Amino acid sequence: MKKSIKMRKPLPKQLKRASIKGKIIPFQSIWVRVFHWGFTLSLTVVLLSGLELHQPASFLALNYGKVLIAHLVFGWFALGFVAIRIADAFIRRDHSLIPKIQDIKHFPKLMTYYFFLRSYPPPSRKYNVGQLLIYCSWILLFLFASLLGLTTYWQGQHLIWVWRLVGGFQILRWIKFTISIYFLATILLHIYLSLTEDISRLQAMITGYERKPPPNNN
Repeated sequence: MKKSIKMRKPLPKQLKRASIKGKIIPFQSIWVRVFHWGFTLSLTVVLLSGLELHQPASFLALNYGKVLIAHLVFGWFALGFVAIRIADAFIRRDHSLIPKIQDIKHFPKLMTYYFFLRSYPPPSRKYNVGQLLIYCSWILLFLFASLLGLTTYWQGQHLIWVWRLVGGFQILRWIKFTISIYFLATILLHIYLSLTEDISRLQAMITGYERKPPPNNN
């Protein structure tokens, strides 16, 4: 007789279970949390202002110059937070954001878990392979988009080789737009999984500590 697949616990049950006494362990350093929330705020402004600059919404009637200033200022803030995260990783020798071969091997099992075809996720390190791929892509794509943004701002006066490499201004704009849409889609996915998976991970990103409730023996 086949075992019935146990569905993942919804958020209210996780919160109720997390409220009971359990083991509290340190999970996120202060600099990881500074990066997370600082980058979140900065990137939100960068994405929204970037979309407004790409195709202004007439019903908003925003001042183009002010939107551009906000885009540039928060873009530099976001770069600063990325620099903090990279420096912190080097100082603490933190390799948790670098995918390894054994992580990639667990990707099919992780997908079956996310599609409710598997009761439990595959073993993982601090982050699972899906998180690793998304987090790495965010950092790499943001750095690449920042390079394209500087090229656009200088309009060929500097970094002209980037301008020529991508094939002109219009293609450069569409590459940045595509990257923005990718960020928006994966950020929504990240928020959904943060609220429906292990809620203690969200707690750790706020307090730095994760509560590990006693194992469920039912």
